[in-house]
Amino acid sequence: MRLDRVYVDGFKNLKKFEINFDEERLTAVIIGQNGTGKSNLIEAIATVFRDVDLNRKTRFSYEVDYKINGWKVRLTNLQGRASVVVTDKTAAWSGAAVLGRKEFDANKDDYFPALVFGYYSGTSRRLEAIFDDHQKRYYDKIKREDDLDVCRLAEKDRRLFYCRTIHGSFKLLALRAKPDSHQIDATKFLQDKLGITGFHSGLAVLKQPSWFDPSKEGRGRRSFSTLEKQAEALWGALGPAGKFVRSLKEYAFLPMPLQGDEIDDYRKNARKESQFACFIRDGQALANLAGPYDEREFFTALEAVDISDLIRRFEVWVSRRDDESGDVGFGDLSEGERQLLMVLGLIRICRGKNALFLLDEPDTHLNPIWQHTYLDLISEWAALGSDEQDLHIVLTSHNPLTIAALERREVRILSPDKEGRTTSAEPYVDPRGIGFTATLTEIFGLPTTLDTETQELVDQRNTLARVDRRTEAQDARLLQISDKLNRLGFMLEDREPLYQDFLRAWNDVKYANRPPLTPEQAALRARAMRSLISELTSDKSKH
Repeated sequence: MRLDRVYVDGFKNLKKFEINFDEERLTAVIIGQNGTGKSNLIEAIATVFRDVDLNRKTRFSYEVDYKINGWKVRLTNLQGRASVVVTDKTAAWSGAAVLGRKEFDANKDDYFPALVFGYYSGTSRRLEAIFDDHQKRYYDKIKREDDLDVCRLAEKDRRLFYCRTIHGSFKLLALRAKPDSHQIDATKFLQDKLGITGFHSGLAVLKQPSWFDPSKEGRGRRSFSTLEKQAEALWGALGPAGKFVRSLKEYAFLPMPLQGDEIDDYRKNARKESQFACFIRDGQALANLAGPYDEREFFTALEAVDISDLIRRFEVWVSRRDDESGDVGFGDLSEGERQLLMVLGLIRICRGKNALFLLDEPDTHLNPIWQHTYLDLISEWAALGSDEQDLHIVLTSHNPLTIAALERREVRILSPDKEGRTTSAEPYVDPRGIGFTATLTEIFGLPTTLDTETQELVDQRNTLARVDRRTEAQDARLLQISDKLNRLGFMLEDREPLYQDFLRAWNDVKYANRPPLTPEQAALRARAMRSLISELTSDKSKH
């Protein structure tokens, strides 16, 4: 599925806001100044899909167009009630049909994405909270359910999925445990890109879940023997989580009950907690544990244990290329590596499904090399791990390196108009090929890439250089500034006659402490500069 157009009116600062995407591209990157509404847009899109799926009333006006399975679909409430409008992808909207709710629910797989993923790299729960209802509904259905068909249906109905870093370790286990049956060399990708050469060992410390009722064992304080028995019985866990932890216990090396002192809130004292430790000693034990599952099912089982509140700690150790220690914990990987594994892993479980990824600043913790290749990694992994045409990845970013290799149709810039209303625009130039510095000025709208002090010197030099008849004091000051700039590595452009002509003709020579340019302003400035340079060079050639 691919998003085509989103209209939002009345969600936070998004007023009569419209954005168009190029549905032919796998990724769409949204950039803009802080406060323009990038995160709000991600939240608004997630809210629309949540409310349509759960048949809820949305508190703002919206219209979302996308293509899926050969159909054009429009989710809208602009006529006063929520509607799903469908037509052939090549047909006009004028001949579209409005689906009734029963028809939509009966054919939801045809008209609605199987999975909508959300992720935010920061600490706020604003985006995550939109996914809570789907998470709780899934949890309520599977926590005590042993019928696997019922659990599979519950998994299918959970169309909104919030990504968390622990999912990266789950997916890493699944990739190492299950040889790929689709002839896709995912393990080679992990080795080449992340240096992960194999699985070393793993430890799951399970805990008494919040749903366990200890009062059934009688009143009073439980003895250690009672706590131990309850832990050995894995607190009576049922459903896919119960099935998995019993297998985990079976294949673990010396599984044992523990009593831990845990602090979940620094304002409270440590409390005793019933726990059960399961150590997976090597790759063979992992393969035995994963035996009954395929790759996706193994991930789903691990995630079921997590949302069933059974995990206190989950540690995975891997072997890495050129690491003499022998093993590296997943928690010891950089935050960027863990986030990358999470996103790449979840792309892989989408194989054969229509999925939309809504990622808010997922590149925040990546080093510059990975920021520069982040979208290439996603594209490569999407081709390896899924059907690329079934995916659309919409992400926000503040990083010029992330978009440096993109065409302009893959980028949208949010900026305020004259009335302060947020608008969306395509850059006037492709980021690809213009370099990092030009990306900052021409795409992000920075007036300069220099620090303020240096830019003020350049501004002073340019102001003096454009004066036809300078005083002795002005000449001395210009010489002083030029010498200082030379020591900083700047060329003496002011000695070039053509550059002097440009400065005289170009009135706007001060760039320090200026606000960023909007896409329209950047385009106008570029056109004006090109026109002036063309005029000056033409005049010079005549002489």
